[in-house]
Amino acid sequence: MKVTLTSILLLFLIFKISAQDQNTTSQVSVEKSIYGIQAGFLGSWLYNESRLSDEFALRSQVGFDFRIGGVREFESFGPNEDFYGILHLSLEPRWYYNLVKRAKKGKTIDRNSGNFIALLASTNLESVSFTTNDRIQSLDQIRFVPKWGIRRSLGKHFNYEAGFGFGYAFFLNNTERTGFFPFRDERNSDFTVDIHLRIGLDL
Repeated sequence: MKVTLTSILLLFLIFKISAQDQNTTSQVSVEKSIYGIQAGFLGSWLYNESRLSDEFALRSQVGFDFRIGGVREFESFGPNEDFYGILHLSLEPRWYYNLVKRAKKGKTIDRNSGNFIALLASTNLESVSFTTNDRIQSLDQIRFVPKWGIRRSLGKHFNYEAGFGFGYAFFLNNTERTGFFPFRDERNSDFTVDIHLRIGLDL
């Protein structure tokens, strides 16, 4: 009799834990839609993240990338010690792969707080830019960069992000000049690195 009661209690506990686990898992999902503004090292952006499925979101972004004193050099000619801002447009599918794990541990997943793997597709356009030196010209480019990153919420409205990745850039309106004279080389594409650290406000 004791064995039977013990078995029933064990089965009940297992069923209850399993039901709670399934209930928690079924509620785990990225947000339906998030709008916000972010600022970071050499840039500011408006963005939206829209749900594609429970773990996938599509991030669209518009803003300005800034260049100062040769940091993140991208000019096709002219000095690079001046201020430059150029329009940035991007689309980025994101897979938030650890939302269920965070939820099981009691950690917040609000506003897509989690780790993600993404494929960044971005472009920079010289036709929408501003500079303190008219001799500086940007390389119009399209970049494709696989990335890994994290996103976390701070309170009810603030968030921060960090990420990095390696990819390839294709130059549209000119060629990249590399090396030193007389061994200079001109390329219409090149490897690229994308590193970001941002803090933002959800609207």
